[in-house]
Amino acid sequence: MHERPIIRFPEPTKSARRTGSPSNPPRAQGPGRQNQGTRFQPTFDALAAAFNTDDPEFTLRQNPSGIAPERALVFVTAGNVRDFTHAAREIGLEVFAEDELEDIEEYPDGFEAPGTGELLPCTLYATVPTIGTFEKLLSLWSAYQNGVGAPRGAAPWWNVFGLLLELRPWGPTDRLTGDARAVIEDRLPFDDNEEVAIEFEIWPTAKAELRTNWRETTERRIVEAGGKVVDRCSISSDDFTYEAILALFPAYAVRNMLDGPSNFDGLLTYEGIQFVLPQTVGQSAPGDPDGELTDLEFEDSFDVDAPVRAALIDGTPVAGHAAINDGVVIEDMHDLVRLSEVKHRFHATAMASLILRGDLEADGNALQNTRLLSVPVLVDSDNGAWTPPDRLFIDLLHTTLTGLLTADEPLAADVFVVNFAIGLQDTRFAGRISSLARFMDWWAAKEGVLFVISAGNISDGLTLAGASVVAFEDADIAEKQQIVAEAMRASAHERTLLAPAEGMNGLTVGALSKDLNGDNPARHTGIITLENDDQSLPQITSALGLGFRRAIKPDLLYAGGRLEARVTPSADGAMLHAVGVSQRTGLNAASPVGGAHGTQKSRGTSPAAALTTRAILQSAESLTGEDGPYEGQELPRRELALLTRALAVNSARWPEDAHLLYRQEHGRLGKHQHARARMEVCRYFGHGVLVPELMQQSPDTGATLVGLGSVKKDQAQIFKMPLPASMSGDRVPRSLRVTITWFSPVNSARSQYRLAGLEAVAADEIDNVHDGGWQLDLKTDGPDANMVKRGSVWSRRLINRTKSVPGFEDGAEISICVQCRDTANGGLNPDDDMMFAIAVTLEVEAEVSFDIYDEVQLALRVRLGTEGG
Repeated sequence: MHERPIIRFPEPTKSARRTGSPSNPPRAQGPGRQNQGTRFQPTFDALAAAFNTDDPEFTLRQNPSGIAPERALVFVTAGNVRDFTHAAREIGLEVFAEDELEDIEEYPDGFEAPGTGELLPCTLYATVPTIGTFEKLLSLWSAYQNGVGAPRGAAPWWNVFGLLLELRPWGPTDRLTGDARAVIEDRLPFDDNEEVAIEFEIWPTAKAELRTNWRETTERRIVEAGGKVVDRCSISSDDFTYEAILALFPAYAVRNMLDGPSNFDGLLTYEGIQFVLPQTVGQSAPGDPDGELTDLEFEDSFDVDAPVRAALIDGTPVAGHAAINDGVVIEDMHDLVRLSEVKHRFHATAMASLILRGDLEADGNALQNTRLLSVPVLVDSDNGAWTPPDRLFIDLLHTTLTGLLTADEPLAADVFVVNFAIGLQDTRFAGRISSLARFMDWWAAKEGVLFVISAGNISDGLTLAGASVVAFEDADIAEKQQIVAEAMRASAHERTLLAPAEGMNGLTVGALSKDLNGDNPARHTGIITLENDDQSLPQITSALGLGFRRAIKPDLLYAGGRLEARVTPSADGAMLHAVGVSQRTGLNAASPVGGAHGTQKSRGTSPAAALTTRAILQSAESLTGEDGPYEGQELPRRELALLTRALAVNSARWPEDAHLLYRQEHGRLGKHQHARARMEVCRYFGHGVLVPELMQQSPDTGATLVGLGSVKKDQAQIFKMPLPASMSGDRVPRSLRVTITWFSPVNSARSQYRLAGLEAVAADEIDNVHDGGWQLDLKTDGPDANMVKRGSVWSRRLINRTKSVPGFEDGAEISICVQCRDTANGGLNPDDDMMFAIAVTLEVEAEVSFDIYDEVQLALRVRLGTEGG
């Protein structure tokens, strides 16, 4: 029971979406019909000539690099063609990929960049045509070239032809990207006969027969190239398709493939393959074999009959450890436990311990009314934990989640949060969302489960260009931080999120360099501390955001243990290395070393994610516990997941160090670069640092309200927030935090991958005018207003520090309008209900003689009494 429990919003009322002013951004311009005819008529003439033969399909296939039936065809256009997917479908083309490419500076004569810019935006569309669609395409091109107006529904094709930059088959460099090639080359052994694992992703067509044919032909070609198939995965639903093969090749065969990517009948030229990738390898860091034997005793225990409400997907924990005994249930779904020696089970043991008891010295209390289900998907070894070498990781996870949640007899139907502190080896986010992130986004939307994902740890040293070891060691903290900030900025593109942290629907957690037990170890020779005790700064090893399409990632930061470093000479000046193994600092967690009471120090984004999962479980208990807003109710999985996700982001705060970074970036970037400065802060801090207490109760000088609702496309729900009468006419600083979370359906074939966008506006219901000040004369104090629109979390913090006087009448309310829009040009089904959770915190930023919590609570009781009467 809490002194200031969170308050529940009354049921919202339905409304229409407030559309605001339409936006018409400038578009790229093409060179005109005649110029496009000069460039592309030969290609279409070759197609027409082939169709005049007895066997056009045979004729077209005689050119391995030409366009032919069932050979993936790429259209690259200037800018984006609205409704292309719909127009393609009208002539029988299935669009498999719609990717926004990097803007280009050099482009054909006659093209004009949009507005006054110099860079031309480009979009790639990948399809697989048939003879029939080729015939329709030829007909449309002929009409376009003859100056005929577009037939009904074909206008997007006229835009495609007018803006076309390339028309070509999907080729070897599309299938094997530069990043994938580099990783495969790095993994190649010296021994030509040693085996190398390669993944092949098949084009994700909805046509099961075609997909099967492509897979079977690929498998045959793998064998012909000297390889062998060791695993395959096929997932097909209305909104997610994944077909993949894992094969082993001798190293010499992989070298041949890399050296001759365009060889006729080679794997990289086969039409059915979309991507060739290094094996997806999940990993977790090794532990400290020199852990401590402690005399920690625990007065409380876990209820063996409590429901299982959280899952740990990781390695194998030591279930008999005193810290987690009876609190964790191990389900050896994949027969991996026997492969992990007890002495190596560091990571999962620490994660289970931190989820169930928190830091063992600073906290140590057992979670109430819940247990943890552990499903090992990694094999623990002396150099960390790794995924099995003979399994496709996505198939492993799909089998796990199906068994947990959707099987005929699910193992843990009550699970609403999944702790996932596994990063993919050599898979840093570089703009293209990973298959694993897409898979987890789909599962979250489909089943309403919240994945808590660690942002990933960057183990590479940080280059301090131009710095000397001695000068850096002798510098004070402020000078060290300035040097590190410049180095982090210079290497930001090399320290991005580890897949699947870029995913849209998960809660991505970065690590704060902070311990929780209050100890401050004495300075040690050669050991460098990078922050003062009262500072809140990210670990230099915590992977940086942003996420897909520049969405805010990480979502938040939490304590990941105090990080210490060493500096060594390097060719460029000096190199800063994080201390990986130490008993000086870190979070206190259970260890497989030292028997039932052994402990270890844990640091990084994994323990930060585990502690966040713990906070989410405690929040869920408060929501339905005594005096909670849903007291005594058994909330379904999706509702609990959304509510706790909303409260987690809503309770996150930019610390003073984040505001200092904003001021520094604003000064560096220039006077009018507010948005860019805020974006830079979000790369490090996301929405802020988690304050777990605010997930369970209202702040000391404010009130937090939560609610649930659902909206369809272009609809809205209105929540009424009472305004405390005592605030009117009082010169007092105040803040408002409004957070909405939902699990957006996704479509990986669209560049606008997220289909549903929700936002909140304070709108007058009579004249439909948006109130940017939210009736309290407030302004943004956190992430930029446009940035928060990009993910499946919308969260604004607004503040007034100038102490201007708000004025409103008794009984006044803020009408918070939560509305839904289609963000993918027709991709969102108008019949789909988007369930969402809302969390709102109104707070007085100073000591006052009144309590707005009591006033808000009383106003809601009066309203409910009136409505009930």
